[in-house]
Amino acid sequence: MNPFMKLPRVPIVHGRSDLIIERCEGKRVLHLGCVDAGLLTERYRSGQLMHQKIHGVAQSLWGVDIDEEGIAFLRSVGFDNLLAADVCQLDRYPELQDQTFDVVVASEVVEHLQNPGAFLETVKVVMKPGHTELIITVPNAFRVGTLLWMFRGVEFVHPEHYYWFSYYTIQNLLRSNGFDIHELYVYSLQQLDPPAREAARSWPGYIRSYLRALPRRLVVPLLYKITPFFGEGIIIVGKLPGHLQG
Repeated sequence: MNPFMKLPRVPIVHGRSDLIIERCEGKRVLHLGCVDAGLLTERYRSGQLMHQKIHGVAQSLWGVDIDEEGIAFLRSVGFDNLLAADVCQLDRYPELQDQTFDVVVASEVVEHLQNPGAFLETVKVVMKPGHTELIITVPNAFRVGTLLWMFRGVEFVHPEHYYWFSYYTIQNLLRSNGFDIHELYVYSLQQLDPPAREAARSWPGYIRSYLRALPRRLVVPLLYKITPFFGEGIIIVGKLPGHLQG
């Protein structure tokens, strides 16, 4: 058994939203985890909510989230085709199975689930083999920010996460549950450009911001040259094999 996994050079994209929105354009989309808990109203009002962005480009859009209050808010501002439901129990909702989806989005969802394998089994009921794309994003176990905090004896992690994923483990999870891997990207949230002068209220404030960000702007590009898998997260696109049809 070989525990040494060679890391490939894969594309690095800035953030995860732009790639997802692009893949949803003109498509029939199911958005799992459509409520951005804790930041829902702020992101909606600023136009930065992912469900809002997908709605603006998709041919049709359904949303599922276990957060009933969040689903109620989305309904109150005009979104429809919403279900307050557990994404690990999609097989209980015939209204979803009656749809044909081109894309299923599960962005920053899998690490919140106690049983990701159960999720990958139930999501199959809303996917057409050989056609529907499942786009999953997860935080990367080896992201720069996490490693830097480790030097202070701190694990920097969302309190509601159950797992860290890596290049190998996220692919292993999907393949073990019957998915083919079609694409894989790393996303970075690092701001490598100098801070905008207009963002600071004074020159001293600008200089302080510049100096605070300088070590990261110097180190991160060097780490990315070693491997892109120092980035914040991983985007993986999978499909069910086409021979499962019929």
